[in-house]
Amino acid sequence: MFTLRRKPIPVCLLLPLAALLLTGCPDPMKKYTLAPRELVANGAGEKSAREAAPFGDDMVRYLMGKPRAGEGEFVLKVDFEPGGFAPVMNTLGDVEALLVIMRDFPSLEIAIEGHTDNAGDSKKNRKLSQWRANWVKQFLQERGIAEERITAVGFGDSDPVADNSTEQGREQNRRLVVRIVNYDGKPVNVRLQRER
Repeated sequence: MFTLRRKPIPVCLLLPLAALLLTGCPDPMKKYTLAPRELVANGAGEKSAREAAPFGDDMVRYLMGKPRAGEGEFVLKVDFEPGGFAPVMNTLGDVEALLVIMRDFPSLEIAIEGHTDNAGDSKKNRKLSQWRANWVKQFLQERGIAEERITAVGFGDSDPVADNSTEQGREQNRRLVVRIVNYDGKPVNVRLQRER
């Protein structure tokens, strides 16, 4: 006569079973709905996200059809060492947001415009502004954005937006601008399931 010896069940198989017993099974008759817009619209999280990343929020809202005063022109808040072309690394939040936006809107084409104040030689300022614009373009390209979607142009001190005779004015003139060159209005195809 044969007797069967029962082998113990391995612990690795018991853990998922225990988790299922503790959490329960999903009810197949229950309708699970998620309305993300309702959950976050005008909530505290939405407000703090807008305040934390105004560049990205502003640009995405514009791309989704919200009109704005500056039309398709957005200023990147990036700090550079005086006379340097590489940014201070802890000021790249807007550039990283731009990368995400470029990935989410694959038909978006932009121009990155570098500008400086009028301190120093005009030719050097133009080169410096070009280097800074090129740095942003290279940052995006190295992370998978196609070169033909990005143009980098250095204007130097030729297009001031404020008075160069004050420190505040010079600070406003030292800027990187992202200008939307071409956009057909279609983000990555993300579909929210609608209730029926």
